[in-house]
Amino acid sequence: MIYQNRILDYISDRRYEPQTLRELAEELGVLGEEQEAFFEAAEQLLSDGHVILGSSETVTLPPPGKEMIGTYRRHERGFGFIVPDELTAHGDLFVPPGNGSDALTGDKVRARVISQKRRATMGKSPYVGRIIEILERSDKAYVGTLEKRGHVYVVNVDGRTLHEPVIIRDPHAKNAKVGAKVAIELVSYPDDFGNLPEGVITEVLGAAGEPDVETMAIMRAFGLEETFSKEVLEEARKASKSIGEEIPEDRLDLTDTFICTIDPPDAKDYDDAISITLFEPGAEADGAIYELGVHIADVAHFVKPGGPLDEEAFRRGNSTYLPRKVIPMLPEILSNGVCSLQEGVNRYAKSCFLRYDATGHVIGERFARTVIRSAKRLTYLEAQALIEDDIREAMKHTKSTPKYSRELIAAVKLMDELARVIRQRRMKQGMIVLGLPDVELVFDDSGRVVDAQPEDDAFTHTVIEMFMVEANEAAARLFNDLSVPMVRRTHPDPDTYDLGELRSFARVAGYNIPQRPDRHSLQMLLESVKGKPAQHAVHMAVLKTLNKAEYSPANIGHFALASKHYTHFTSPIRRYPDFVVHRGIDAVIDAAEGKKVTSKNRKKIAKAVTRDARVPNEDKMVEMSRNCSHTERNSEKAERELRSYLVLELLADHLGEDYAGTVTGVTSSGIYVQIDKFVIDGFVHVNELPPEGERWKLNANTGALVAQRSGKSITIGDQFVIRIAKVDLSRRQMDLVIVDGMKGGGNSKSKQKAHAKKTKRSGLMKKKGSKKKAAKASKAKHAHKQKNKLRAAKKKSRRR
Repeated sequence: MIYQNRILDYISDRRYEPQTLRELAEELGVLGEEQEAFFEAAEQLLSDGHVILGSSETVTLPPPGKEMIGTYRRHERGFGFIVPDELTAHGDLFVPPGNGSDALTGDKVRARVISQKRRATMGKSPYVGRIIEILERSDKAYVGTLEKRGHVYVVNVDGRTLHEPVIIRDPHAKNAKVGAKVAIELVSYPDDFGNLPEGVITEVLGAAGEPDVETMAIMRAFGLEETFSKEVLEEARKASKSIGEEIPEDRLDLTDTFICTIDPPDAKDYDDAISITLFEPGAEADGAIYELGVHIADVAHFVKPGGPLDEEAFRRGNSTYLPRKVIPMLPEILSNGVCSLQEGVNRYAKSCFLRYDATGHVIGERFARTVIRSAKRLTYLEAQALIEDDIREAMKHTKSTPKYSRELIAAVKLMDELARVIRQRRMKQGMIVLGLPDVELVFDDSGRVVDAQPEDDAFTHTVIEMFMVEANEAAARLFNDLSVPMVRRTHPDPDTYDLGELRSFARVAGYNIPQRPDRHSLQMLLESVKGKPAQHAVHMAVLKTLNKAEYSPANIGHFALASKHYTHFTSPIRRYPDFVVHRGIDAVIDAAEGKKVTSKNRKKIAKAVTRDARVPNEDKMVEMSRNCSHTERNSEKAERELRSYLVLELLADHLGEDYAGTVTGVTSSGIYVQIDKFVIDGFVHVNELPPEGERWKLNANTGALVAQRSGKSITIGDQFVIRIAKVDLSRRQMDLVIVDGMKGGGNSKSKQKAHAKKTKRSGLMKKKGSKKKAAKASKAKHAHKQKNKLRAAKKKSRRR
């Protein structure tokens, strides 16, 4: 599976040039003993018809047939693309305007493949598609604002998936009023003849623009449900009563062990707690210096496989964290109640014990079912202050009684010490650490964004992160050592093509990396720009090179963490895959019958675990992995869209004001610039790039946008002072213009900061006077254009 995926990903890229199998293996860095498995994977792909051998024994995808089935992506200008279910040498199929029928983005369609040879003479694909059947409509829900245009009521749909207004014949059926945010169901669809879609209102959410209403609209659009069925709630109530006062015989009693939690100040569910021991010299610890205990809420005890609660958790896949709102995977009676490792109460846990030597290498590990009692709930900043012996500062950040025992202070200092040792070891192994900004939004009482501030950079975040990563690795190793399939958190190596683009980018920026860079090469690149003007640009370029992590039973490892075996074990309250891992650990503990896994009993234990009903088979794991990867992406999109709306609502009151920004994307039609203060992107159209009249062209080799006359270039990471020109809340779009910082024209950090300081009022001005500011900004923009014209004329006269 690993090699098949790598082969298909590589040869389906538009930049692929046909190669033989041996050339492919070399290009993908498959060497030595790995080649046998690689060639077996390739032969299976050939046998299944997923790839073919072309001339000179080169490997290619099969050509498109007479028809193609796939998922449609519709563009607002009338054309679209079909992403095929089965990969072909053609890749995505272009559907010209007039050939899309009434298909919408996300629909599963069947299309006739048409050959147009004249397109090939223009350097384009000779194939286009005509949709002939819609096999399955997307289950996408639509929300928007009710408007009246003339005598017709329409809904202007939020987002960019449906571009046309939806006609509503009877808005009064739900007592909807103009300006209301509504959920709708389509009854007819936009087509190639210009007919607008029609729909019916299914729910009136409230007045558009109100933060709580917009939050509800995002939940409806992304299918996020806050409530649970009676059946699920009833099972949760029964499960919450299944914990007694006495310690069960199958659980290790750790209620007298010093354990604490470290979480954000607004946390409600505590699913991880920490204990730590320092062994005295000469103690019988098999050479270990530290023992780390990572104690995770034993959610699997309360949620039985196959029940209504389990099925609902599987369907949700994960909790969703929206600004100011959490949509839990489990009912709160469990997630915020009996499962949460609250201070001062007995709680069931799965505990992972890890022993380390002085260099931070694991020299012993074990898992156990336990009962713990957290002695103290700490926040990140509170724990950091204790580590730094600043009790007064710690008290400012506490969310519990501000009493700090010597044992607590010694424990958090020892945690800090061990985390630094582990981090140093992981860095030597090649762990990738990116220094990119993130901010916390500041809200007023009504829920509107009024400001943003940088996230705190306390090292205690890294302390907990390192400990969770170590426990996740230990869980993955447990199943790998038994050769038992288990759902894993995978992060594939970067794409060969993307690494090539990174190499070109780094070369232009003045840095060299090898032909086939590994983790250590990327680390050296990141280290070489530390504290330099190029740091932001290089870190962003590396981020764009990395693949997205996902769930899969394939033992691919985790590239960014430099981990051979990795899974998710530490957050079962909010992630379904962790459930599955916990159930697998239960199966191992029961099969081992209290004994340590050794070479003698390994096969027997593995056989028992594989047959255990709590452990899904590999096919079920594939299905579960796909579902949870999908629900995770859906939650991320929902969080990102609501966050964007709330920030754009603030910025809409600041048209014509200036901010410092960083280029995050470059296309032939313009550049995406992130406003640094709010970490939100806007677009600068290529026609708006200064100086006026300049022609810009995308350099495919370097990824830079290059001015054809002056030779100036714009690439990812470049920094400018930008001005907000337009905000479209319903489309979640923002148009920007550059006012300062072009290369060759003052793109220095000092000048940018000076300009940004001069216009600092931009961030938090009140709505009053915005129109005057916008007019003033427009006048300033006009004057700026005139100056550019004058400069251009002077240059031209000099050339003559």
